[in-house]
Amino acid sequence: MNTLLTTDLPLHGRERELALIRDVLEHGRREGTAVVSVEGMPGIGKTRLLTEAATLARRLGYLPSRGGHGREARTHRPAAALTGARSGDRPTGPRLVIVDDPRGTTDRLTGLARVPGPRGRPGTGRAVWLIAHRPGESPPLTGPLLADPAARTERLVLGPLAPTDTRRLAHGLLGVPPAPSLEPLIDDAGGHPRLLIELLTGLQEEGGVALSGGAAELLTETLPARLAARVRTTLERYSPSCRQLLCVAAVLGDEVVYGELALMMRTSVSALLPTLEEVCATGVVRNIGSRAVFHNPLLRRLIAESVPPSVRLALEQEAAALRSVRRGQRHPAPAPLPATAPPPAAPARPGPSTAERPTRGGQLSEQQHALVALVAEGLTNQQIASRLALSPHTVNYHLRRLFKLYGVSSRIDLLRAARRA
Repeated sequence: MNTLLTTDLPLHGRERELALIRDVLEHGRREGTAVVSVEGMPGIGKTRLLTEAATLARRLGYLPSRGGHGREARTHRPAAALTGARSGDRPTGPRLVIVDDPRGTTDRLTGLARVPGPRGRPGTGRAVWLIAHRPGESPPLTGPLLADPAARTERLVLGPLAPTDTRRLAHGLLGVPPAPSLEPLIDDAGGHPRLLIELLTGLQEEGGVALSGGAAELLTETLPARLAARVRTTLERYSPSCRQLLCVAAVLGDEVVYGELALMMRTSVSALLPTLEEVCATGVVRNIGSRAVFHNPLLRRLIAESVPPSVRLALEQEAAALRSVRRGQRHPAPAPLPATAPPPAAPARPGPSTAERPTRGGQLSEQQHALVALVAEGLTNQQIASRLALSPHTVNYHLRRLFKLYGVSSRIDLLRAARRA
């Protein structure tokens, strides 16, 4: 199967964003200045959306563009608007200015923004600005662009693709639909377009997929080298403290409690706040209460695998020890009752039948033993599922079975009963 370029494929799952861009372009034709900030984590599809916007602008009669837009800071605009040509030489149609990477271009953008507008007012005249913005790197809008009080401003935040759009993109990349063996890995990409493109392209290049029965079958459990390289390149954009925190969190699991992260870093949550803000700005994780949750399992796995195996093992052991200490602090032993007071009677509760109750030799399967060990580490169902390559639903099912087997109703009682058994 041949690797396809992303520009050869239709743009999937961005209908709402394109509709807003079309509306802004119509505004630019009729009234004047508009500025759109296109935001999102690296690889989420900002450049691809800008490419589609440029094509749409040409169809709507915007002036021809010079240059392109790539990782360099380039803009789509007529040369006369940049050189300060006489008003008689200046094109009269609306202009589209696309800035794919505004880093280091503030002065240049300021000069562009000072091109006179209608009736000599400062501003950009009839122009639409589309500015890509990577969280944590540069401001999405510059002040001079907003000098015209009539300027319309919009903010587009690109999120993951929906599952149906992800499957359509995968089908287009592979040329055939993915087989059931490949679907879970595609789902693990979490709707991240660049991650999915690098995954499937790398699998094709390295012989990790094959056509079978009109579908693409997965032949390997190893992730492509180009995918790991892409993630390493992305991590290098972040500060050392941000990379460190992301790597530690990825080793600990899909969900990480901030308190545990602070313990691992030998500091407090308050001292970590600046780094935590940068970590969240990357878009790799999201905040849910007191936890940091990775957006997709594939990216977490890649970040964790960027850590040397020996260091990864040491981090896991250190985390297990810290969790054990924290559990001991949260559940101190009960104070003994006075000698004169009789012990209270335990409430009657139906227990498991003799056939269900574990014997002293142990009746648990290897998987159940592993599950109990991970419960003892303090992991959530989601984290246990990730460690055992199961779904959270399956983990919950096994836990209910273990609760019934031991006649308990909580994780703490389960651990005590397992130790006695």
